[in-house]
Amino acid sequence: MKHKKCCKSCDRGISLHLTNDILCKYHGVITPDYVCFRYKESMGPTSSKEASFKCIHCENFIVHIDSPNENIGRCKLFSERNFDGTAKNACSKFSKKILIS
Repeated sequence: MKHKKCCKSCDRGISLHLTNDILCKYHGVITPDYVCFRYKESMGPTSSKEASFKCIHCENFIVHIDSPNENIGRCKLFSERNFDGTAKNACSKFSKKILIS
């Protein structure tokens, strides 16, 4: 299936789940159907299962502070028990964690 050329499918945009808008690296917050001359088609896998993301890569995974292992935590959507985030594959509610450096 061919993707429509818009910021929703752009590699430089990050989806904002609260408003369904896109956070663009160059233009700030924009609508999903906007397109600019800096559009870059994603070459990598499109779904979280194809990219083999783990729970630790999800924004819903909360790291347990007192644990000596930095990969131990819980999912704020589904689980109250702590588990290793690198051992489980991402679920259908996966939302990539935004890393600010």
